[in-house]
Amino acid sequence: MIVDFHTHVEYKNLNEKYSTQEFVQAMDIGGVDKSIILGNDQSDMGSKPSWVDISWMKVATNFEDEDVADFCNQFPDRLIGFTSIHPDRYLPHKKIERAIKEFRMKGVKLYPHSGFYPNDPRLDLVYQKCVELRVPVMIHTGPKAVKWQYIKYNNPTFIDDVATKFPDLEIIISHGGYPWVEEFMAVVYSNENIIVDITFLDYIEEVFKKPRLTEETIKRLIELIGPKRLVW
Repeated sequence: MIVDFHTHVEYKNLNEKYSTQEFVQAMDIGGVDKSIILGNDQSDMGSKPSWVDISWMKVATNFEDEDVADFCNQFPDRLIGFTSIHPDRYLPHKKIERAIKEFRMKGVKLYPHSGFYPNDPRLDLVYQKCVELRVPVMIHTGPKAVKWQYIKYNNPTFIDDVATKFPDLEIIISHGGYPWVEEFMAVVYSNENIIVDITFLDYIEEVFKKPRLTEETIKRLIELIGPKRLVW
């Protein structure tokens, strides 16, 4: 079985996202059996400076739980939803509980570049809830999403605090942590409760002119932690 572990429902124009039918059709063409559909909560894109004009964002960033659930429920045997939370929200651990129990989602996605570190104490209850409900947390690392966000929040070093403090929490680190590749490798190697999502490495390789980044990162990860802790 082939599972695409990191997907976003994109816009095909300024007013319309791709439909579930179009998404699943693309899966069929690509030979993908199941896909993880990631929610997106960046709390009004988080850490937005006062000089930023919100109209610069041509399409909405957030993908709410209700929308994720509606999307996945059309093909429940093919699509698996992940919720997303931001620590600025009121009682984010309660949002997770509702997403898992009511909307039948299977995990949580965090976007630190929207204005928080993964080891923010406000997230402790979130991590505890994920352990209780036995669902994984996927954390973005590496490049930021939009120009006014702060890349410093995406440093994978801070995830070591989380993995160490919550040894029963299953953590998925995305995108290889570039440009903090060495820190990323050390954190992953040092914590057996971390899985690596290698999605987007080819794009990072192209944009940042790093020939063989994808190949070398995957080869090194296999040598360090083995292929069973890699997803894509």
